[in-house]
Amino acid sequence: MSKEYLPQFYVMLEQQVGIALDDTKQYLLESRLMPVATRNGYSDVYALIKALTQSPVGPLHWQAFEVLTTNETSFFRDKHVFEALRNSILPELIENRKKDKTLRIWSSACSAGQEAYSLAMMLREDFSQLNDWTIYIQATDISEFILEKAKSGVYSSMEAHRGLEPHYLHKYFERMEKGAYQVKPAIRQMVNFSHHNLVGDWPFYPKFDLIMLRNVLIYFRQDVKDKVLSKMQRQLNGNDSVLILGAAESIYLNDLYRLLALDKISYYKLNTLVKV
Repeated sequence: MSKEYLPQFYVMLEQQVGIALDDTKQYLLESRLMPVATRNGYSDVYALIKALTQSPVGPLHWQAFEVLTTNETSFFRDKHVFEALRNSILPELIENRKKDKTLRIWSSACSAGQEAYSLAMMLREDFSQLNDWTIYIQATDISEFILEKAKSGVYSSMEAHRGLEPHYLHKYFERMEKGAYQVKPAIRQMVNFSHHNLVGDWPFYPKFDLIMLRNVLIYFRQDVKDKVLSKMQRQLNGNDSVLILGAAESIYLNDLYRLLALDKISYYKLNTLVKV
């Protein structure tokens, strides 16, 4: 069981998906990569890692990369964030966009889609004035597997009940066999899911009024964070557009962003000197 190829694998992982691991996370490698190793005929995780470091990046590499990304999420995760969106952030954006009647939102690193669907449900539930608006919700993730689940809108009973009030479950979901639930078509149609690697080449996106980039940057080194945030600022639709990070994340690019605070959350807008 040779571990000599671990440093090369760490470099490859960070270059491809931005995640910075080291020997303190070997337990994570072993637990998540073992199914990939077994499925592909390798004796153990380290035999798999050796093979990955000695071949060009291909489908097997992406099987490994995807299981090492974190897909922990839930509906309306972090209630304070959604309260701030409902009570302050979205009303301000809606007022500022009432001439164009268009609102664009990006749920980046969306995992299984709960955040994007939560936003769609909230817009339907609490902002009836948007009924004749163009609402565009883009949701992206690096994992093709998790995106297929997100597109289906199907969740186990445990996933559906996690974070959802009974009212939302009754109104916006359909009960399926074996206790599962599926997001109703009217909500699913509000969200466009697509693949996106934050540290790779970025496809063309329209500019967004609200970007959710939560609990992703904590896995990146500072220089990688800076590059992502530099690209992200070019996707914001003006100095009044909003970027929301995870509670444990912060921005050091003070020349690009300014920090604003509400009662229980912080969020970012572009520095007023930044041209968009």
